[in-house]
Amino acid sequence: MDNTAPAPERAALEEESAENLAAWVERQKGLAARFGLALLLVEGRQPPSLAAANNNSVCRAFQSTPAHAERCQPYCGEAFFRAQEAGEPVYYRCHAGLNCFAAPVTIEPGRRHAVIGGRAFLRGADYRELVERVRSGELSELLSTEPFQNVIFATRAILEECAEAVLAVAETTARAASAAPGEAAEGGGQATAEVHKLSLVNGAGAGEEIRAGTHSPPRDREAEASRADAAGSRALGAASQALRNSAAALPAGARGAALIDEAARRAVRALVEEQGIETVALLLRADDHFTVAASTGVFGEQPPQITLKPKQIKMMLGNRGGSIPVPAAGRAAAQHEDPAELFPLMVGGEVKGALLVADRELTEAQREALEYFCREQAVVLEIVRLREELERRTRAASHQHAFAEAVNSAQPEEAYAAILRHSAELLRAERGSLLLYDERADELAVRAAVGPRADVARASRVKLGEGVSGAVLREGRPVVVRDVSAAPGLSPAPGERQYKTGSFISYPIFIGGRKVGVLNVTDKAGGGSYDEFDLSLLELIAPQMALAIDRAEWHQKATQFQLLSITDPLTGLVNRRYLEERLNEELERSKRHRFAVSFMMIDIDDFKNYNDRHGHPAGDLALEITAQCLKSALRSADVAARYGGEEFSVLLPQTPLAEARAIGERVRRHIERAQFPHGKSQPLGAVTVSVGISTFGPGLDTPAALVAAADKALYLAKSRGKNCVEAFEPKPAKGPDGEASGSTARGQGKGTGRNAGRGTGGGPEGEVGGGE
Repeated sequence: MDNTAPAPERAALEEESAENLAAWVERQKGLAARFGLALLLVEGRQPPSLAAANNNSVCRAFQSTPAHAERCQPYCGEAFFRAQEAGEPVYYRCHAGLNCFAAPVTIEPGRRHAVIGGRAFLRGADYRELVERVRSGELSELLSTEPFQNVIFATRAILEECAEAVLAVAETTARAASAAPGEAAEGGGQATAEVHKLSLVNGAGAGEEIRAGTHSPPRDREAEASRADAAGSRALGAASQALRNSAAALPAGARGAALIDEAARRAVRALVEEQGIETVALLLRADDHFTVAASTGVFGEQPPQITLKPKQIKMMLGNRGGSIPVPAAGRAAAQHEDPAELFPLMVGGEVKGALLVADRELTEAQREALEYFCREQAVVLEIVRLREELERRTRAASHQHAFAEAVNSAQPEEAYAAILRHSAELLRAERGSLLLYDERADELAVRAAVGPRADVARASRVKLGEGVSGAVLREGRPVVVRDVSAAPGLSPAPGERQYKTGSFISYPIFIGGRKVGVLNVTDKAGGGSYDEFDLSLLELIAPQMALAIDRAEWHQKATQFQLLSITDPLTGLVNRRYLEERLNEELERSKRHRFAVSFMMIDIDDFKNYNDRHGHPAGDLALEITAQCLKSALRSADVAARYGGEEFSVLLPQTPLAEARAIGERVRRHIERAQFPHGKSQPLGAVTVSVGISTFGPGLDTPAALVAAADKALYLAKSRGKNCVEAFEPKPAKGPDGEASGSTARGQGKGTGRNAGRGTGGGPEGEVGGGE
């Protein structure tokens, strides 16, 4: 553009330039759609571009990431300058394995441009290599599905055809731009005609690499196009494009098998419409058999069942893409029906699927078209599969991090449930169980279960070596079952268990060679089957899972040891050491929040007499019975302890004195009425206890003071005939006898034998103290 021209002329030139660019953009879009390639118009280093059509998502991901954008500079970054220097299209293969061309074009006088075209994989191996680099190599920070939303595959011939079309349309556009207005319109029509004259041809160069800076002019394109048309390749453009673009066209949320099935349905529908084939099924391989992804005609009513024998696989590989005859399974025809033809879908020398065609008479053109279709779709289906795998790995990486955080932050008592819950989420399992190995019993016990009948599952125990779980732990190898009805040595579960699918994974858990347990998952969401990829996801989280289980086991053991250290082995009550710690905590809480707290000392009356007359075993039994009486008489918040010998104590949090007296009386009655083996031989005609109570308050604000006060009240209860309850209540000091002023105890006793009737607490205060 002439920047020295007067302003009005410059403005007119700018407007004309914008119109020329807009016209080119529309034609570039048409070329990109027709050839299925990326096309970018550049005027110097790329990025940026003046216009982009159908840009490859891999390139977008690289160029939007500063850390990786520089990788593109020696290739697309310099493409404009290399094209201008060569004066003709140059071809190159970039660091990502994409094949491109850069063609010098002039779409308006006085300006030099270049078109970068292609950005396509010529081989499935290049695509898989890039996926692996993103998945676990130096490009792992790009791990997401975005780089693989619009992946382009092509052949060498398509690249060359597109480059020629770009040059032709650019030349026509430039002529139109420099012509008079009437001539421009005619030139524009000619440019459009040039685009339509160019056909998409599938050449023999698929899988070949295009070297940078070289260009082999196409040979006899008209003859080649005629041959392609005769084979039906050109007519299959819609079918090929249907499958290639189906992933991007699917509704949001379509994933996995649904994505592949929808892609297959679109391709088969286009194939039937273009070639007039009536009965066809697109099959995907799973081990030695095929699953139906899409079908038409009779196969749509009765899906075929095809199992590959080793000999048939060899035939497919030997035929180099040709068909083999197979029984038309599922076809409603006579017993001696004509066989159907199986066209393999092969990627990298491996059969990935097949096209089963039952039409009896195929023309040579149809046959060649079907072979072309299979070559195209094998690669495209592999794209969809690899993209889904990458998405699942992306999700796995996220779940792995979330799994580690969840199980590490879970409370130890919730660890087993957290492990199972997050494992099930990762595997999209609606049902699962976690079984831990009990070495002493030599069996597995369910520690957590999710899904229907989880309560029933939690009660299950499995001997080592028995059932799937027992065998998996004994052998130390995981089991992945796609369909239990087809698995040798296994049979479907009884109907009452209500499994939705016949697919499951049983995974053994070991720590340093030690058997730990088994994780089972089944009923995959959406009704799909588990496969080796799902197993690899489990193996990702296996180390964290094992460590979490180990930590939970140690916590459980530590809790048991701790309970042993604070528990009296005879009575099962906590011991004196634990009680003193709790008493100190409750007093501190009472001081902060002004809560009431009471303390109770209990002593079995005439216990020495009981022990001497009936022996120590009988005495131990009496202590156990007394402890049981305490547990049944107390509230859940109360803390009963064996204080020593025949003495017991009870901590009563947030309990004022009057309420403590009532509880003490309830305890006394429970023990008096209990059936002790030798109770009637006691001096009072039954085994009884004396109870002393103290309550937090002025002068009683330390553990030692509270215990001492309750002990004094207990001594008073003993001195007043036993089998009664006495409470310690400090009185305001009067005179020098402070000891006496703090020793007032009030209470009520109801006993048997000599102490039957009211206690000797005295007066109305005794009535209140008794408060039955």
